[in-house]
Amino acid sequence: MKAHDLDFQAVKPVDLSTDALKPGSRATPFSTFIWAVISGDIATAEAQITDDIEWGLMPYNKVLRGKDQVIPWLKAASADQKEPVVITNAATKDWGVFEYWNIGTVSEDVIKFGNEQKWPWPKDPASFLGQKYRVAQCFTYHLESGGKIDFMRQYLDTGSVWAQFK
Repeated sequence: MKAHDLDFQAVKPVDLSTDALKPGSRATPFSTFIWAVISGDIATAEAQITDDIEWGLMPYNKVLRGKDQVIPWLKAASADQKEPVVITNAATKDWGVFEYWNIGTVSEDVIKFGNEQKWPWPKDPASFLGQKYRVAQCFTYHLESGGKIDFMRQYLDTGSVWAQFK
């Protein structure tokens, strides 16, 4: 894909001072997806992605392929108590970006999941239980012709998360 292939007439800017980005918003496919994950509505989140979804997790150099690999990560993400703050939410007809402050509280479910995934905890993760964290995250994503997310890349600085835990 080249820059001239983008259909800039299909860009849907979002006024961040409106109610468009509140939970349940249908402002973009990704805001529908992320609010579903945050609220624990995994069925709605799953309906936003293709069966062969590819999710690149940049801080881990890991690529998840297909719903079988992606859904467990979504369930883990919904386990922490979340208080997200949206920074950017914009999409063309086939590409988009969603950036937000991911603010949460570490839960037992996330610690268990992180241990199963062999996350590089800076120390015993049990000591993080109940601690709040805040990390900026940015997703770029692609929409297939049916409007579902078939590719997403996630950017975040895990080092800044680890540094917050005492």
